[in-house]
Amino acid sequence: MKHKGKISLILTIALLVSVVQGAKNSTFRKFIPEKFSSCEESKTSCFGIDISRYQTVNFNLLDSNISFVFCKATEGSKLIDRKFNYHWENIGSHLKKGAYHFFRPYANGKDQAKLFLSTVNFSSGHLAPVIDVEGERGYSKLNPRIYVANLKIMIREIEETLGVRPIIYTNTHFWNRYFSTHMKDMVREYRLWVADYRDREEPVIPHGWEDWAIWQHTCKGRIKGISHDVDLNVCKLNLDELVIP
Repeated sequence: MKHKGKISLILTIALLVSVVQGAKNSTFRKFIPEKFSSCEESKTSCFGIDISRYQTVNFNLLDSNISFVFCKATEGSKLIDRKFNYHWENIGSHLKKGAYHFFRPYANGKDQAKLFLSTVNFSSGHLAPVIDVEGERGYSKLNPRIYVANLKIMIREIEETLGVRPIIYTNTHFWNRYFSTHMKDMVREYRLWVADYRDREEPVIPHGWEDWAIWQHTCKGRIKGISHDVDLNVCKLNLDELVIP
């Protein structure tokens, strides 16, 4: 028994060394913004990915640096991402998971919310729902009152159904051009997930917000477990602050 115990201990130590060494050698690390790659900053930040039908993911091999995963669920008032169910069901229990909806400016906000909420079985412990608000040709062809109203309606439907405020994903140039004037008095109540791929210590945030919660710092990440480029993100909050209670 003592001999077997020593062998077991040696194997356990070897496994731990292998895991630690694997994390150190991870290609993920080279993509992290320098400010958040230090040991000190890493204590108060965590890293995650967002995925859609464009990624093929082996969750069993997924990079050990990843703490959270957002997957695309829906788009507009009719489209469901064809890989959503697979992603949602296979994200490991050790990861925080959430889902996002790609907002279409011309689609009725209530219909978009209904599709999103009927597709994703949000429950306690999941990350708050995300509304992805970014550029597409529809904005330049519509009266701002239409797409602003649709977004506000969608936000309200999610809040009334789940009792939580959605996270807003956007990029600064786009938001400042199309939304900031119309929503500057309300956005500070919502967590910001900002996309900024420029090489900098912090992202530039849109008008109306005072700070960011999640920063998507590259769309060309290459990590273990995913066969294509993937968006990489850093969250500077404790993830528990972003979950549905």
